[in-house]
Amino acid sequence: MELFSEIYSCYYTVVSNILKEAHNPITEEMMSKIIEDGAFSESAFYVLPKFINNEWNLFEKHDNKYLSKINGNIKMPLTILEKSWIKALLTDKRILLFLGNNDIEYLKEQLKDVEPLFNMEDFYYFDTFSDGDNYSDEAYINNFHQILSAIKSKKVITISFESLKSGRITGNFIPCKLEYSSKNDKFRLYAVRIKYGKITASAIINISRISTISPSQEIYDGCISFEKYIEMNKCSEPVVIEISKERNAVERCMLHFANYEKRTEYDETSDKYINYIYYDKHDETELLITILSFGPVIKVIGPESFLIKIKERLIRQKELFSSSMINKSIP
Repeated sequence: MELFSEIYSCYYTVVSNILKEAHNPITEEMMSKIIEDGAFSESAFYVLPKFINNEWNLFEKHDNKYLSKINGNIKMPLTILEKSWIKALLTDKRILLFLGNNDIEYLKEQLKDVEPLFNMEDFYYFDTFSDGDNYSDEAYINNFHQILSAIKSKKVITISFESLKSGRITGNFIPCKLEYSSKNDKFRLYAVRIKYGKITASAIINISRISTISPSQEIYDGCISFEKYIEMNKCSEPVVIEISKERNAVERCMLHFANYEKRTEYDETSDKYINYIYYDKHDETELLITILSFGPVIKVIGPESFLIKIKERLIRQKELFSSSMINKSIP
């Protein structure tokens, strides 16, 4: 299968750009400028006469200006590679979260003669949890669709869900972003809580813990974006870790911490990497556990508050281990 398609070449691109500009009459000089900016220097000698002499029958000429015969946006056709990729996605267990049954059946019919780019059985996942979300559950799918709709419309919705710490919680939220964890095989929602027309708190909600979603009577007139959400919940100080080169630690860290904002420096003196990780305060426990999972190849340098939590967790683990050994030794 060819990876490159000629419809994405510079020649197709400049023709498309000229047609977009020519929804209002344009001059020959304007066409020439678009060609020079988007293609090779000699391209104007080949492409421009096709327009001027109307060999491609794309323009109408009015007073030495050219008007496109094509109304609306120009849509590029899908390449074989793109069709093959879509065909593969239709076999993903999560596709029902983004497309309806009718859409899926329509695409399957349109792509019936196309070979999928890959099969889901081609992938083997390791170091992941086995209790992922149930993507075939009708209630889960319906909740997911309502959240997607609310994100697009920026509407307030009433969400009722189970919290591990606080039990059942019902509140009015503006959804900001959906995030997928490949390790947990779960989706979670980033949202802000609205009360009396004002933002009162932020929340991260596992989609599987949501029981009901309904329209809300709350109205929020302000502007909320995920960038604002990040700033609201960003840690005051980044976690600073020192990464050794043993056991492919640097590459593993870059992969595991890919979803965090971070900055990495190389220390020539110690021959180690210093990584500054900026995280959402809600993710602190998860980040802590991930760092500990690397063992001795990572050293936490700061801040002091995070170091204290690391020490407390290690002490608890030691106590639990000691207790389990004692219980095993009792006949």
